[in-house]
Amino acid sequence: MIADGQVKATGNTSRLLEDLAWHILPPGICFIFLLRWYPYWNSYWIYSDEGFNLMKALLVTRGYALYSQIWSDQPPLFTQLLAVLFRINGPGVYASRMLVLIFSCLMVWAIVQFLRLAWGDLAALFGVFLLLLLPVFISLSAAVQVGQPSLAMAAVSLLALAAWHRRRKRIFLILSALALGASILIKLFTAFLAPIFVAGLLASEIITSGKSSKWLSRISPALIWFFVFSGCALFGWLLIAGPDSLVQLVGTPLAASQATEYPPNQQLYPITYYLKDAWAILLFAALGVFYLMRGKRWLMLYSLAWMVAAFISLLNLKPVWFHHQLLVTLPAAMLAAGAGEETYRLAVNAIRRRPVARYSWIWLVGGLVAVLLVLLSRTPDVVNTLSAQAIPGEERNAFEDKVLRKIEQYTSKTNWIVTDLPMYAFRVGKLVPPNLAVISWKRFAAGDLDETEIVDTVKEYQPEQILLGRFEFPALEPYLQERYVLILERPDELELYIRKDLLK
Repeated sequence: MIADGQVKATGNTSRLLEDLAWHILPPGICFIFLLRWYPYWNSYWIYSDEGFNLMKALLVTRGYALYSQIWSDQPPLFTQLLAVLFRINGPGVYASRMLVLIFSCLMVWAIVQFLRLAWGDLAALFGVFLLLLLPVFISLSAAVQVGQPSLAMAAVSLLALAAWHRRRKRIFLILSALALGASILIKLFTAFLAPIFVAGLLASEIITSGKSSKWLSRISPALIWFFVFSGCALFGWLLIAGPDSLVQLVGTPLAASQATEYPPNQQLYPITYYLKDAWAILLFAALGVFYLMRGKRWLMLYSLAWMVAAFISLLNLKPVWFHHQLLVTLPAAMLAAGAGEETYRLAVNAIRRRPVARYSWIWLVGGLVAVLLVLLSRTPDVVNTLSAQAIPGEERNAFEDKVLRKIEQYTSKTNWIVTDLPMYAFRVGKLVPPNLAVISWKRFAAGDLDETEIVDTVKEYQPEQILLGRFEFPALEPYLQERYVLILERPDELELYIRKDLLK
């Protein structure tokens, strides 16, 4: 016969193991899955911004300072994390992508735990699958870009905030504020979450506290969160960025948003264009909003507010990039995950012929149709993404190998490479001039960079190699013809020049 104490101990152990499995398995399975089937591990670049981020970090490790010497329009934290990684492991593309993958798995963990708190275990399980079905989630999950790490820390902040609502421990308020502070120190595009979180804390305290409660006790959680968040963001900015960063972090994006002319061949689309591939998940999320209200799952209001605020802010943003869609689709996936759990429960009740609420069959059919639409619309795209390393990709890599081998022939004599494709320079361990670490359309559109500066930089640094591929620089042509030799060309795509004295 088993004693009561033994039964309780066994039950506690079982619950502990189950909880531990929820913490380990979802992010662990995602990590192994992407480590095995992520199609871009060996790509020269997944997106062009990878080269910018890697080169900025390499310049930092060589002693150059962000913003005062290295031009950058992104907050400093991710660059500094990459620089730390380079000092420990040596500069490398694979290790950098692995760092981003870890952030992506952290995001999965945080969203799973949030859904468990806000809705239930089934919703958390649905959430994992929906995240993997989101457009661009897989392709961005290891790309050396700042969006995924920033969103991961925002998800951690949301989880900690939910934990505070459930357990009322002040440490969770502090962790939430610190996590969102870290998020905006990686990329500023999650800053709109701060007023949402503050408003949620205020509303929760006003609604739940009694009339006899003092006003200070009602606003103290919001005040604590706000001051910790503000202190983290301000201290972090002053410590690792400094006032010199303001022009590049704020001035350049603002000027680019007001530009009326853009570089040629630069296609700009509204956020609605990028969201069209996620229409089925957004439809499922709308059903999730219904279940949220009916079940009074008020913690999910944070996800709803996140989704709506992101969509409204992106409607008025110019330019909008493809990765911005995750600001809308991530919270949409959370809401859709809740709808998935409710649809499953309705289906089980229907199979077992249990009594259900009137008209529940309508919501069951609607949920099942939504699930089917999500699978039909998203599965082919995910399959195509996972098999992206097809013959065209191999042909592309063959040409990039050729370019890299040609560059490497002269690396022993090379100190500087001027290029708008810094991934090549990074792969051979050579630096670009710090003020040209980022040659992007945004800098041109904002008027922050022009051909005169590029020509002046070339004359100052006398780079042994010049590699041009994304932009045309007519003003540079006379100087190139006088001092350099074109040794490799792919029409309308890439030109590699070597300084004439290296060929003697």
